[in-house]
Amino acid sequence: MLLASYEVYEGSLDGQRGAAWISHVRGASQMIALRGTHGKSSPFAALLQHAARYNELIVAISTRREVPERPLDVLSGLSLHQTASKEMELYEVLSRLPGLLAAAENLPELRPRDVRESCMARLVTSHQNFQARLDLWLNSVQAQYDGPLYWLEPSELYAQLPESSLERVFPQCIQFLDLSVAHMQLLYWTAQLLLKSVLSVTCQILGKGDNNIDLINTFAIEVDEADSSVCHDLACKIAQSVECLTRTEAGLVGAQVLGFPMSCARGCLHLLKSRDIIWFNVIFRRLSVLDIRLEGFLNDMTIGPRDERIPRQLLHQ
Repeated sequence: MLLASYEVYEGSLDGQRGAAWISHVRGASQMIALRGTHGKSSPFAALLQHAARYNELIVAISTRREVPERPLDVLSGLSLHQTASKEMELYEVLSRLPGLLAAAENLPELRPRDVRESCMARLVTSHQNFQARLDLWLNSVQAQYDGPLYWLEPSELYAQLPESSLERVFPQCIQFLDLSVAHMQLLYWTAQLLLKSVLSVTCQILGKGDNNIDLINTFAIEVDEADSSVCHDLACKIAQSVECLTRTEAGLVGAQVLGFPMSCARGCLHLLKSRDIIWFNVIFRRLSVLDIRLEGFLNDMTIGPRDERIPRQLLHQ
């Protein structure tokens, strides 16, 4: 786990950071699996499982592979405080996301057409079940707190830029109730961004093929296909959120939390050819002041082997 964190913070672009990070995450997963139920109720075991589960989820989403299974008695017996338990609940809900993304991406390639249409129906059901579980989780988190989980406030980084700077994109930033809420909300938005983007691309490809147009239109409605403006708005929410995680009080944990959402938002804005992407230059400069070279790490993650990229469909290339 420490080696995986090192790859993120060191961040030099040498073509190996992405592959090394994934290797460290998988190594940690294997070590945890060997521990079994030993010491499952200790604070150390809880911390280890919690950190490893997040990294396993990111690798699974990016490579479209299953999240490693953990025995239920191990997960249920962890000594986690209430917020961390909510984070683990979210990880388990999102463990279905890699399969959904893979199914959507593979849909246009399926032959013959009746097989493809049958898989479309199954994907609709899986998507609806996933969204229902995700919404249920979000409602439970909102019920846990009094008041909003996040709000807008003036951006310090924006104010520090010259008035003539083209990098003055977001005059306001999103502030969260605390770091744990920021982590959960960013991951929620990132999951929505990935799913909506991939489904949108899938519907566009299906619309150009030898498919029943009425069926495609129905499929698009049932999976709540989003236009580019919805994806752009989600990406901008993520971009406006990362400033609070670059403040000194967020420490190194902030960099761990924002890496994956930044990669997805940056990739989306790049694909949409949005000028808002320039805001990330401001964020990377701020991180470099903290001696966190996250830009090199994120760039390195996009040049590894094809099936190891993070994330495949939303890369900043």
